[in-house]
Order: sequence, then structure tokens, then C-alpha cells
Amino acid sequence: MARQESLIKLNGKIGDLSFYKDKRGYQARMKTGPTKDQINNDPRFQRTKENGQEFGRAANGSKQFRNQLRELLAQGADPQFSRRLTGRMHRVLKLDDENARGERKVLVANLPQLVGVECNLRAQLGEVFFMKARPVYDRSSGEGIFELPEMTAKKVIKALEGATHVQIQLVAAEFDAQNPDADEISIARSTYLDIGKSEVSAAETLSVQLLPQAESGVILLMGISYLQHVNGGYYPLSNGMYNALTVVQVDVP
Repeated sequence: MARQESLIKLNGKIGDLSFYKDKRGYQARMKTGPTKDQINNDPRFQRTKENGQEFGRAANGSKQFRNQLRELLAQGADPQFSRRLTGRMHRVLKLDDENARGERKVLVANLPQLVGVECNLRAQLGEVFFMKARPVYDRSSGEGIFELPEMTAKKVIKALEGATHVQIQLVAAEFDAQNPDADEISIARSTYLDIGKSEVSAAETLSVQLLPQAESGVILLMGISYLQHVNGGYYPLSNGMYNALTVVQVDVP
């Protein structure tokens, strides 16, 4: 790596040289590593080619799932979520024992590996919601249910400065990385639960309805949304930056 010392500062590429600016100033470096043509055609780089192809499939699966959840994900809440989800999709892909190396795919049968994925590390579900109960899903009817018992919300949900209420969410998302049309999603939300008082809230049932295509998986997520009650309205706290959303169950054919 070399530093640019001339009066004319360059950005971009000239032949095998790359010019760029970082926190240390203007830099220059030689291109390293195999070329695209070498990766595609040179047998010495066959493994590199295979790894790249499989990583691309994992990244595409990650993007497909994130797009389904976009209305639930606060902008900028967890900038590393994309990377983490791609890594987990790559783990799913490596469980494929049907296809040869380089041709492995994100198969529905292996999607249970997604259980435990946190969409926002700022607020992991287990750290803000202290009930152990989880939803149940019936594939034949397409119904997913989570039973909320009578409870004092402030005792089972972590308080957050500025938040007056929360909503608990149940989400069912159809998913098949091989079929972009398998993209149905169903969302149920609880009533607004006051986390500042000691009152007992009434029991309620969160119910989602999603009949998947025959070959699709159904991913169930649970979440907590923090809100602030002002003049009769409920507003997301910090634009949802501290909302939790976690994969808790996966149903496969």
C-alpha cells in the first residue's frame, strides 16, 4: 500500500492500480487476488468459484427473507442483521446433502436452523420478554396461535426509559428460497399493554392465518414493540430502534 503524495489526488482504478481515500488520506494499492476470468475458468480456483456461488445463494435467501420483514424492521436498528442472517442462511445451505459442493442450496427442510435468529441485537427477545410460552402452528389449518394469559405487563416485560406501553407481535412468514412467490406473511398484534402500572391485563389470543404452498416452510417470529402514549396516540419509541423480533419456530413439510 502506498500514499499519494502528488498535488493531484486520484480516486478509482487505472490498470492494476486502485486509488482511494480513507481516514489516513489518499492511498494507492496494486490489485491482488485472482481475476474474475481466472475464478471462472482456471481449475486452480474451482473451490473459490464454488464458495462464491454458494455464498451468493445464501445472500439471496437472506435478502428474500429480509424483504418479507421490512415493515417490521426499524431502519438502522441493527446494521449487522443482514450479515448475521446471511451467515445463518449459509449454515442452512451447508446442510444440503442432496447437491454437490458448489451447487448446494438453501433447502426448506433445513430451515429450522434459523430458530433463534435475532433481528435486532439491541433488544433480544429473551432479554425483554420473560415469559417462556411460545406459539403453536397447525399447518393443515394454517393457524398460528399464541396465548397471552392474564398478567401484569411490567413484571414480564422489561421497561425501557420513555416507553409507556408495548405491543406483543406474532408473525408467520412463508419462505422458500427456490420460490420467490412463496412470500405470504401474517401479523397479529396484542392490545396496548401498559408497562408503567401494576394493573393485570386481560388474557388474549394472538392468531395468524397462513396456508403455505405445499413445498414452503413457515417461519414464526415473536416480537415486542415499545411505544409512547401521548395525547391519545401511540408512537414508536426511538422509531422502533429497541424493538425485539426473533425467530422462535419453523414448520417444514
